[in-house]
Amino acid sequence: MNAPPLDLTADIVGGWLQLPGSASAELMGSVGFGFLCVDQQHGLIGDDALFPMLQALDATGTPAVVRVTGNEPSAIGRALDRGAAAVIVPLVDTAEEAARAVEACHYPPRGGRSYGPTRAAWSPGRPDPQCIVMVETVAAVEALPEIASVDGLDAVFVGPSDLALSSGRLPRAQDDADYEQMLRKVVAGCRDRDLPVGIYCGTPAHVHRFRELGFTFFALQSEAAILRAAALALLTEAREDGRASTP
Repeated sequence: MNAPPLDLTADIVGGWLQLPGSASAELMGSVGFGFLCVDQQHGLIGDDALFPMLQALDATGTPAVVRVTGNEPSAIGRALDRGAAAVIVPLVDTAEEAARAVEACHYPPRGGRSYGPTRAAWSPGRPDPQCIVMVETVAAVEALPEIASVDGLDAVFVGPSDLALSSGRLPRAQDDADYEQMLRKVVAGCRDRDLPVGIYCGTPAHVHRFRELGFTFFALQSEAAILRAAALALLTEAREDGRASTP
């Protein structure tokens, strides 16, 4: 089963994968997320684990997005060769960096991606891959009009924790008015170019809040965070004193 095309304008809620393993990918894919992001930047997922995870997501009909390790043609090409529907490219601060990411996603004459007869070529009906760049610094927010104008860019994705750090806040200090103004600026810049804009959400409440601000797609917390929180809650409930001993 090939996953359906990825539509980032459709108010979709995705999930996040940080742990290597096709079984956990298939389990998360069976839930019904609009997409799942396989995180190679901050997850524990190397290239060898990536391939079977993308196969597992295809089997569930869930579009697979890969957050690559960096804005490097080789990293982007390896993810796309293995069958990713899209890549998320981290730490893009300028229009020039965004253009470099777009170029790495496409074969000539549109881009500079190297062709190889690997998994991407086994399914010739696959849609062209999408290029999503991360806005996660104050510099990127300031450069957003130029970034959003890059030809061939498919979407912008906000990393809220790194954006908070870049603006002198703690990673989870995302609820004050000045921070919200930065988010509104990103949304407005993307809307001016009819560009989808997404954001990572630690809770469903954040999804609702960011939807009201105008974001068009969302990624909930990772399977690792979900597993740890569920295990801790069960252990806390099972202890006689109602407390868990955490590392």
